[in-house]
Amino acid sequence: MRDRRPRRPRLQAVFQDAAASLPPHRTGWEILQEPLEIWQRGERHARREAAARMAARVMFPEAALDQRPEAWSGGLAQRLCLGRALMLEPALLVLDEPFSALDATLGERLRALLLEVKAAGTALLLASHELASTRLLCDQLLLLQDGRVLCRGPIRQLLSHPPHPHLRAWLEAVPQLAEA
Repeated sequence: MRDRRPRRPRLQAVFQDAAASLPPHRTGWEILQEPLEIWQRGERHARREAAARMAARVMFPEAALDQRPEAWSGGLAQRLCLGRALMLEPALLVLDEPFSALDATLGERLRALLLEVKAAGTALLLASHELASTRLLCDQLLLLQDGRVLCRGPIRQLLSHPPHPHLRAWLEAVPQLAEA
């Protein structure tokens, strides 16, 4: 167990039920600063400044940082969880339906943020049913059904030439805008 501890800050996760993964007795400020405190990164004032920068980065209103999770919408909780996960600049970020509680505009801005994070060297592992985000953020696709692998490979190739009927059905179910 102890040999795993040094690797823990390098792997962070954002869960679909963001509110359930937040400590209800802590404020937003405390939640964002906690990873830095645990891993003894920076002095107290520097941690607070880092939390403010991260809140802005994930579009979490600074006024809501004084509140506890019960006061936040699902979208606010999801953004704070993403911010908390990014505080340690992980090597791998695991994301379970990270845009499910966000409106289209916020989702688009956070996808752009994740592209920046990916470009800076963080690997993303995305569990999602949402094709647009998957196509944008991922290089590889692993399609599962009932725990069985249906297909896997480069995402662009699989989406342009779906090798499995389940993937074809999934693609056909995605609404398309009609050309005017």
